[in-house]
Amino acid sequence: MNKIKLRISSLLTLFLVFSNLMYGQGAIPFTITNSSTFNDNELYVAIVGIDYTTGNHVWVNAKTSQVLPMSPSYNTVTGPTIGGNTGPGQNSKYAACFTKLSEIPNKTFTLPLIAGCRVFIAKGQQLYFYFFGANGAPSGYTSPNPLNVTDPNQGILYEIIELTNNQYGFFGNPSRVDSYKYPMGLELFGANGYQKKVGELKKHADIVAAFKANVPSEFQGCVNDATGEITAPSKTPAFADGTGGTSVGPQANYLKSYIDAIWNKYKNEDLIFYAGDAGVFKGRVIGEQLEMVGQSGGFVGRTGRVQNRPTTQEALEGKGVLDRRLVDGDLDLVIQAQLTAAINRHVVNTTTPNPGQQNWYDASKFYQVNPTNHYSKFWHLPGISIDNLAYGFAYDDVADQSPSLHTPQPTKVIAVFGGYAGTVPSVPATTDVITVYKDCNYAGFSGGLTIGDYNLARLNTLGILNDDISSLKVAKGFQAILYQDDNFTGTSTVINADNTCLNTTWNDKVTSIRILANGVTTLGNQTFYLQNRNSNLNMDVWNASTANAANVAQGTPNSANNQKFTFTHLGDGLYKIIANHSGQSLDVNNFNKDNGANVEQYPYNATPNQQFVLVATGDGFYKIVARHSGKLIEVAGASTTNGANVQQWQDNGQTCAQWKLVAATSSQTSVLIQAEDYSAMNGIQVEATTDTGGGSNVGYTETGDWLAYNSINFPTTGSYLIEYRVASGVTGGKLSSDLNGGTIVLGNVDIPNTGGWQNWQTVSQTVNVNAGTYNFGIYIQNTGMNINWIKITKVGAGLAAKTLSTETIEEAPDTALNVYPSPAENTLYFTTSVSSENASIVDAQSGNTVSKQKVSNNSVDVSQLKKGIYLIVLEKDGQRTVKRFIKK
Repeated sequence: MNKIKLRISSLLTLFLVFSNLMYGQGAIPFTITNSSTFNDNELYVAIVGIDYTTGNHVWVNAKTSQVLPMSPSYNTVTGPTIGGNTGPGQNSKYAACFTKLSEIPNKTFTLPLIAGCRVFIAKGQQLYFYFFGANGAPSGYTSPNPLNVTDPNQGILYEIIELTNNQYGFFGNPSRVDSYKYPMGLELFGANGYQKKVGELKKHADIVAAFKANVPSEFQGCVNDATGEITAPSKTPAFADGTGGTSVGPQANYLKSYIDAIWNKYKNEDLIFYAGDAGVFKGRVIGEQLEMVGQSGGFVGRTGRVQNRPTTQEALEGKGVLDRRLVDGDLDLVIQAQLTAAINRHVVNTTTPNPGQQNWYDASKFYQVNPTNHYSKFWHLPGISIDNLAYGFAYDDVADQSPSLHTPQPTKVIAVFGGYAGTVPSVPATTDVITVYKDCNYAGFSGGLTIGDYNLARLNTLGILNDDISSLKVAKGFQAILYQDDNFTGTSTVINADNTCLNTTWNDKVTSIRILANGVTTLGNQTFYLQNRNSNLNMDVWNASTANAANVAQGTPNSANNQKFTFTHLGDGLYKIIANHSGQSLDVNNFNKDNGANVEQYPYNATPNQQFVLVATGDGFYKIVARHSGKLIEVAGASTTNGANVQQWQDNGQTCAQWKLVAATSSQTSVLIQAEDYSAMNGIQVEATTDTGGGSNVGYTETGDWLAYNSINFPTTGSYLIEYRVASGVTGGKLSSDLNGGTIVLGNVDIPNTGGWQNWQTVSQTVNVNAGTYNFGIYIQNTGMNINWIKITKVGAGLAAKTLSTETIEEAPDTALNVYPSPAENTLYFTTSVSSENASIVDAQSGNTVSKQKVSNNSVDVSQLKKGIYLIVLEKDGQRTVKRFIKK
């Protein structure tokens, strides 16, 4: 037997980290229904947990709903003695805490405020728990241990519901973390019409047969043919590792080769992964400890750790080094939960050199490569559980794969012993950017689809059957490719508008579908003002804020950068839209699909709520369609007021959701290019950046690597300042820039050693370019740099009209000398020795000389300058060198 151990899931860990107090609530009714082949008087119920107010171990008498302390005085039931095991009391006495289901009034008891609670339902007889006590040491109770051959619970069929009911609401789920013994279901009801159910859809015998048919030989030993029980691999002899008195099994090191590959690879390369709401993390194995630093989200700058490489057992169970608070306890647990899930699902990349940012939340990639947890994979197969949701291992709630139910204001709970076999799952009709219907005229069951590929298995999980689609609704900016065979084969057709009834060729003939964006594709690498048709005001990041989640509104047109947005084409008319002043993306708050969801700015993470389809109205305006919702970006309430909010809303023909894209040319002087948005490249890798604004940078550059950016517009002939946001841990880096594949060479730029690969500075050059649209390229002349962004700025006309010593000032593009940092705050340094030379500082916009001084210690003082772009002019022995810099 085991003394019970309560584990906080990753869902609850994040909840405790991020949540604010929401609602207070109390006890609720908990009903147990029986859809099994057994009678109610054959089922025994016990409820154990921790009193939420006192922290004491308690049990609930299911017959009276009385909450009682877990006292040894209840150990009065005589249990079996197997192999001489007489239990913790040495007298084979166990707790009298079970009640027959038939004796529970209305099969319902009152669930109190309780933490770490388990509802046990056993068939044929009670389970044998031993109560140690309500508090102190030892306290709690023993639970069944399938690896102990002398455990008194051997051979007893039972199931559990795990739950917590506290001031934040109800959290609960059926679990397959330890084992499966019989189908279970759970349904939760709450305020405002909340209702959701989870659980198995097949009969017991069918589940056992399906498991045997779907798992490889290593996992066949999880099935006990005598009892019909399917035990998690971590609880079976084949995977035992010799701890806890077990014998080492043949699969004790099943995951070892994969875990070793992870640890060995990321000692020398950066591990970067996306972890949903927790953000993006980047780090390495240092010694034997994995250290991950938050790059975006709620843990920016904080470090979470895994103390050393886990064993197979630790990974399968999420225990040991994967359940251990170290320095930053909350974040340690988050990182450990993410890694546990990634190992079980085999999604940590161990084959691609420097793979860059990995998406550990892409469920289509789960369980595709061995070694993987085939036990957990089985519970997520189509048709086994509602919505393919199951708790197959301790942290299966990572990426929302678990059957966890939560509502802050619960009203009742129904557990179903026997599950939902033979019933139609209550999958609600859904809508999305494209909605398919069983019948013509948008009738019958509907399934909502967003951008992506849907083979038959994926359609089935949404309740969409083979050859069963008759009509479609298609949001503006999207299209569906229908296929008559599975996996996108056979005859196909494109649907890009509502279709009330498919023709005889396609009605009830669809087996797989691809959903794509369908927008204007010619707007990439351009910067615009977005002028609202209804108000004539411009989209505006309010108060020019650079903060994450700063609000977007409409404002009186001006030439400020917070009203300028650069479009990057992602394919099929889909764009990311970046605010020029902050480098952050337009973003629909919190992935919300509802009407009225707020539009804000946020560091770009390539999520669907940060991507937009541009649809032309045909008369010079565009609709901006949010990819994740299919809804339009509009001015709230069709307001014409300065400061009115920008939000998303369904398309009803409103003019306040139509925008003129006014090219920011002579009045708009800059275009910001994110380095990772290349049109083509050679030898480049992408990684998360810690620079201001977050997102990604390109790195791992080597001599001869290059990047190309198509369709960069230089609106007028003249001088342009090109700034490169760079970081380097070495000396000697050099890049060159060019136009149209090297036919126009713009010159070289030396990259200083900035003190680290995420210590960012801006270096620059000034070039003369004839008006036109070009493909802009960067060539790595000498290795040693990361690049976050490139900014191209038209130099003001005032400079061209001014002279210094009767000569026009131009930057010398090919000199080995450069200046840093840029932006500079107090002191500007030179990359080569220029001490004792005379320096003049010129305002780049007006051409006026604002300072003259001698260079001292290879630097000049710029602390008294106002913010802006300047030229520094060095004169010695009749020779003049000119460089540009930014004063912040």
